[in-house]
Amino acid sequence: MSKKSEDEYKIGEFFIENNIINRAQLNEALELQTFNKGRLFGEILVTMGYISKEKLVMSLEMYMMTTDSDKIGINEWLDQDEIDIIIKKLEAAKSKSS
Repeated sequence: MSKKSEDEYKIGEFFIENNIINRAQLNEALELQTFNKGRLFGEILVTMGYISKEKLVMSLEMYMMTTDSDKIGINEWLDQDEIDIIIKKLEAAKSKSS
């Protein structure tokens, strides 16, 4: 699969295509986000019980590798250890592909 930009590949669509959530869960989370502008999409999914925080971390890592993105706001909700794990895995993947 070729790399896509974040504009081309929204995180919700990525989650659906990879069977992380379903369309109804996406729509419900997005609707809740419209009323809670300060809350992140992943945070809402975890709060609603649709995915675990661990699955969110792994899913964000997959999304970031697919889109070659490192700016999806993970530092706003995940703790530093979780962020460090994602960053180390991304750096390792990038150095393998170089």
